[in-house]
Amino acid sequence: MTYFPYTDVQNTEAYFTSLGLIGGATGMLPLIQANPDIPAFDDFDGADLTITNSVAKSTSGSAVVAWSGWDLSASKEKLLMTTYCHPSLSDWIGIGCHDGTLPTGVLEDSYMGLLYGQATWTALAKYTGTAWGVVGSDATIFQDDVATTGIWGIAMYVDGSSNVQKLFVKSGSAQWIQILSTSDATHSSFQSIVLFNRGDDARYISPIMVWGA
Repeated sequence: MTYFPYTDVQNTEAYFTSLGLIGGATGMLPLIQANPDIPAFDDFDGADLTITNSVAKSTSGSAVVAWSGWDLSASKEKLLMTTYCHPSLSDWIGIGCHDGTLPTGVLEDSYMGLLYGQATWTALAKYTGTAWGVVGSDATIFQDDVATTGIWGIAMYVDGSSNVQKLFVKSGSAQWIQILSTSDATHSSFQSIVLFNRGDDARYISPIMVWGA
């Protein structure tokens, strides 16, 4: 069965346009529009996500750090990435952008927005080389890593030219809200997108949208 929340796509575009992150004179154009079906990934590491129409699901019984992603046709300084997701028993789940085309192994040189149930916070994080670190976090709101948690939306905006990173979430039928805004200067351009998780039965659900300039 295909999940097709068309009004959510409209509401998402309207919200981020109202913030001046896409639309108008921003130069931000659609790069990935996984709606309703999710296209095949260009590469993965750890454990590939299995795509069934509008859902990409991680392996059961395997608590490994993993990513699956797509290469962009050219490097971008600004990106806005959105997806819906459910962690199930996965310790964390999120979306990220990598400096170059997808690496051949473990993730490196990236920003990521994470719903981090294991640590009981929501976070903006980064890889510098293969060293992982937290850029910003908020322990007052997070999606718990249990099978009964609700499906949430997560969105991350990055502007490498202005050293801006922003994280947004959307719970249920509620509106998107901004959770974090940071000014890390580690990464300035991006050429691939990753869906990033650790654990069992994590699901990414369309629409998965990426805009860039």
